Amino acid sequence: MSLSGKQRQQLQLALIDAFPTTTSLEQMLAFGLDKNLRAIAGEGSLQDIVFKLIQAANSEGWAEDLVSAACDSNPGNQQLRIIAQGLPNSAPETPPNIPPKRSHHPQKILILAAIPRGLRLDQEIREIEEAIRRADKRDLFEIKVRTAVRPADIRRAIAEERPSIVHFCGHGEEDGSLLLEDDGGNNKPVAPSSLASLFKLHADYVKCVLLNACHSEKPAVAISQYINYVIGMNNPIQDSAAIEFAKGFYDGLGYETYNNQDAFQRGFDEGMVAIEMENISQGAIPVMKKR
Repeated sequence: MSLSGKQRQQLQLALIDAFPTTTSLEQMLAFGLDKNLRAIAGEGSLQDIVFKLIQAANSEGWAEDLVSAACDSNPGNQQLRIIAQGLPNSAPETPPNIPPKRSHHPQKILILAAIPRGLRLDQEIREIEEAIRRADKRDLFEIKVRTAVRPADIRRAIAEERPSIVHFCGHGEEDGSLLLEDDGGNNKPVAPSSLASLFKLHADYVKCVLLNACHSEKPAVAISQYINYVIGMNNPIQDSAAIEFAKGFYDGLGYETYNNQDAFQRGFDEGMVAIEMENISQGAIPVMKKR
């Protein structure tokens, strides 16, 4: 259905009330509808962005889905509930003591593992999977794994899987290159600028990139031109510390968030605590770059 001008105005006020920051609105849209707010509404004030979002949803026929996703993300907002109840296909109001059903599509986490060289990549992957299984919101995540990746493998994997999160575990060089494999199984360094060009092609759906490799701050900076959240390492990092950070990051990402808390920032902060508790000397190595 198409919303009337009055309904669009009411929805604009409700969304601004329920999601008072661009980041919180962006996460609701990504988690609830798998859509990229910046691609839809561009830059500007929160009021302008919400206006453009509603206009796009109304003209493309997914305004009801937008209302539903917003209500699922912030079920306690009275303005959103009133708007939802006024739509023809709205479901009966959920009693306040029963949590709303989740209607989100799972977010894909694509794990890319390269150049073992003694690194405990199998353990890192296992710990990530275990962290997701423990998460309060585990139904929101789906894990895909590719190992012994070559440059072509990474290109194809991201295009085929369309992940929300890309997690690279492997080895990085001091110049910022990440080591992949060539067709003969030998080291194949890939420069930060090349990685940035790759993720530029997938900025519509990749929300976060975690480079869990030594010396990966330079590629993190390069990739953050196009991706909203990128995590890298500003120095060599021990295997045990890298694994602890990954465990903490996905633990934090899977917890329930409150007061429109930034989920990726929460995950990063949780990872920092985990790594500091494991080895405080490694605690300043992970860095987050935001677009």
